[in-house]
Amino acid sequence: MELVSIVIPAYNAEGYIKDALKSCFNQTYRPIEIVVVNDGSTDNTVNVVNSLYASITDSRVTLKVIDISENKGAANALNVGFSKAEGDYICWLSADDIIIDKKKTQKQINYMKKTGALWSYYKNFFTGLTFQNAKFVRSSYLPNMHFLDPLFITSHDLRLMILLFRNPINGSSIMIRKDCIDSFGQFDPITKNVDGDGDLWLRYSALKLKLKVLNDATVFYRQHPTQTSKKITSMIYGCELTRMRMLLSLYKKGALANLIKKFTPFFPAIFAAKLHLKRPFVSEFLFKYILSDRKKFSKILLKLARRALKDSERRIRDLMLNRNKFLEDLEVYMKSPVFKEFEAIYFKG
Repeated sequence: MELVSIVIPAYNAEGYIKDALKSCFNQTYRPIEIVVVNDGSTDNTVNVVNSLYASITDSRVTLKVIDISENKGAANALNVGFSKAEGDYICWLSADDIIIDKKKTQKQINYMKKTGALWSYYKNFFTGLTFQNAKFVRSSYLPNMHFLDPLFITSHDLRLMILLFRNPINGSSIMIRKDCIDSFGQFDPITKNVDGDGDLWLRYSALKLKLKVLNDATVFYRQHPTQTSKKITSMIYGCELTRMRMLLSLYKKGALANLIKKFTPFFPAIFAAKLHLKRPFVSEFLFKYILSDRKKFSKILLKLARRALKDSERRIRDLMLNRNKFLEDLEVYMKSPVFKEFEAIYFKG
């Protein structure tokens, strides 16, 4: 049986990590390795983990703790954990989330082996402050348009384009083959606590790595006031950086025009759901690009682009985003070793 590793990045997670770990212990799949990356916690996170470690009696379950003396963010912790994990397949579970289906790992690895997928995730999940009052979320690539999901799941190009605006993939439900990580890269530490997952899904989609999706809801995604996703402006800014560097790579390779043409039928839905307002710099770049070469694109798209461009520019002003600072940060992101490795593979393909 292949070893499966579950990596849990943890920063001051003493209030939640016990439930996360127990949900890993309760998985029916064996052998299983749990890798907790203590990201410079100042609370009792490590003590909680160590106390649970003593309770493991199954020799087919191993637990190891990797200490990082300084808090460097979730993406770095995931990078360290995935690098140290010994499994043939590797999963990620946030320290405040819970695996609620005991057969989650078993079903996922069986499906990946059957289909030859390099990475996979579960489409749906539960969310809330506690599992007792959690609500079911039927995730979709476009809001309230679930019937279109098969298109985005099977088409790498369409998924890449929609991920520029929206990331519906719950990171705590993913599983990736170790050889995929070794060959095509993983989380970029430069992203710190914002969009390390969305950035990776963008790169895997650009590289056309085989994805499969399972329909069950196997994870409880906990929402609480202190999580990074509640910091809206910081989230927008960080997501813009990862997506803009991807756009620049697509542009440099000469792939952007064809991707836009394929995605043209879905731009009205992006506009109607106001998703372009969540990515104002990305939208500004895209719609300026469309308007700069009018012969390549339809009249309907050109009309939409003019309206969306005005919205995006207004949104940048409303959020008081510093364009010069953004361009400086983007240059740093472009020089990231992880992204440079991606570009070397991408431009060669």
